[in-house]
Amino acid sequence: MKTIKLLSILFISTMLFTACSDDDPVPVLEEEMITNVKLTFTNAADAADKVELINVAPNGQDGTFTNTINGDFKTGATYALSLELLNGDEDVLTEDIIPEAAEHFFKFKVNEINLTMTRDNDDTDGAGGSKLGVKTTWVAGAVSSGNVSISLIHEPTSTNDSDEWGVVEGGSEDLNITFIGVKVVQ
Repeated sequence: MKTIKLLSILFISTMLFTACSDDDPVPVLEEEMITNVKLTFTNAADAADKVELINVAPNGQDGTFTNTINGDFKTGATYALSLELLNGDEDVLTEDIIPEAAEHFFKFKVNEINLTMTRDNDDTDGAGGSKLGVKTTWVAGAVSSGNVSISLIHEPTSTNDSDEWGVVEGGSEDLNITFIGVKVVQ
């Protein structure tokens, strides 16, 4: 009788264990840890003319940070943007974001500064078929000063790049940085 009880308990335990193990957990895609962001704008007509917007956040984008602006945009010039996103020394952009482009979207915004931006035709396709925003061209208009913002949205619900700056709904922010006091000069 004792043996039958033990075998029954063993059988039921095995069934429960096996049933639970069939329910594999859904993998959770965590937000990217980004400690260093560098936007380098290079003048298409003069490679020595560069504008750098640099953000350093040693504990990630939710912690303290410093922003640095090197250089000014020149009125009438066209610039290609090069992005660098790091977690320490790890290249987050090429190792995590671009390979998972369908789960990311860059949104840009300017305020009070005369800059326009287009997403390049050879930009990477991102979430919802919109251009990811890693290859963009910027044109400096009239003399002005203002803010340039960049956001990286993780797992957006919907995206739209038809207005170039980017419209996004849902998701969470891997980064949201505003550089204050960016200038367009003569």
